[in-house]
Amino acid sequence: MHHPPFDIGIPSLDRIKLDGTEAFAAVLRESADIRHLFLGHVHRPVSGSWRGIPFSALPGTNHQIAADFAAGTPIPYEHGLPLMESCTWMPSRRPFTRN
Repeated sequence: MHHPPFDIGIPSLDRIKLDGTEAFAAVLRESADIRHLFLGHVHRPVSGSWRGIPFSALPGTNHQIAADFAAGTPIPYEHGLPLMESCTWMPSRRPFTRN
């Protein structure tokens, strides 16, 4: 999914998170096979657990977002090197392997 359904702690991104968080959470509760959420939009590596479901926000391939936990607007871009991350799901392991 693109926009995270929860606050990540960067105010400029938290304001534009997914609308309808509770409705989305209800859909996830009804599906027994959701094992991980992969998020875009954050443009920095962030991981954790939301409502018992592990999540990973992947870095941006164009630009990153600064870990500025006080900035309101504009979105604090960092124009460093583009990053990529690959993930491998191995059914015998949980969670997946991040490469």
